[in-house]
Amino acid sequence: MVYKESGEESELPHILSFYSLRNMSSSSSSRPAPTLDTLPFLPASLIINYLDIDSLYCLADTARVFKEFIEDLKIRTDGYNISIRKGGYEMSLPAVNYTHYYSERDTDYLIDSMLQDYKDFMSLLPRNIDFLRVDPNLNGHFHRFDQECTVLSIGGHPIEYYGQKMENCSSKDLDVLLNSVNFRRGLALNGPKPLITDNQKIFDIDWLQIRNATWITSEFLKKLKNKIVFLMDTDALTEEQINQYLKDLKSGSIDKQNLQVIGFSRGTLWNKEQVLSGLNSVKAVDQIYKVADFDKRIQTELFLPKVSSDGDIKIEESFDFTRDDGVKVSVEFGRRTVRIYIWNQNQEKKVTKKRGHPEDINGPAAKKSC
Repeated sequence: MVYKESGEESELPHILSFYSLRNMSSSSSSRPAPTLDTLPFLPASLIINYLDIDSLYCLADTARVFKEFIEDLKIRTDGYNISIRKGGYEMSLPAVNYTHYYSERDTDYLIDSMLQDYKDFMSLLPRNIDFLRVDPNLNGHFHRFDQECTVLSIGGHPIEYYGQKMENCSSKDLDVLLNSVNFRRGLALNGPKPLITDNQKIFDIDWLQIRNATWITSEFLKKLKNKIVFLMDTDALTEEQINQYLKDLKSGSIDKQNLQVIGFSRGTLWNKEQVLSGLNSVKAVDQIYKVADFDKRIQTELFLPKVSSDGDIKIEESFDFTRDDGVKVSVEFGRRTVRIYIWNQNQEKKVTKKRGHPEDINGPAAKKSC
């Protein structure tokens, strides 16, 4: 079964009424009636811009001249979002509010169809895959996924799998998928069961999100070299372990030159005093943190909290301290989440005041308390 949805009422009937011109008699027997393929570029492009993706694809399939014409228009659609799980997949172009669905019980045929549909769409609208989500229940077929994407997401929120039987997805299974797919910026290990791996890619990717992170240890945290990290269900990590992580971050005993934001969430509240013990932190309010090298595709998962289209995060209240190298760090407590912000240290080194002192791009450095 294949069907699509579009955000606007189709204009195809109006377009077809124009096509009827080819069947109308001209006022002059020596002048042929105009058709779409004989129109000048501008009016033809205006007509084609009214067509939805399915209509464009059907039109391109009728004649090579139409396919080349559509390609020359360079229609702005941004990238593809693809999500596949047992029983079906969806392929969308969010920028133009288009989604294509397909249902199939046979997994091999399902993957075949997804690959062929993507190939067909790419022949007309060649775009990157911004977001690729793969069901962990497809672990026996992970070797068939060799795409390149911006963000790779494995599994989803547990509620999405309520009542379903889940296959065991081992570390070996995960390695097959992680080594096959070229995910350039982000990785989300969502579950619903814990997806445990020590594949080197997870430590080096820019954005990392892990649900069911009950298996995360202090030693694991020391190996992270990511820019943005969000770890959920970290009930196994204690306040004392987070406090030690912050102290190591302060002293520079762990290499976190890339780190911008790291968050930990769990089912119970955090004890602020225990997390901040010995850091000489001071309270700060109403700060704006700027995410360096912001890419809107980071919003396809929960890598960051609420962020503006320009990469700004409002920190209403935090506890700030200064690292031994002079870089400010902010610790923000939510209901069950603690987030740590490192204030764009690379930019601070490049900008100086007239007297030669480093200027804090994202606000004043934290003052030490008495």
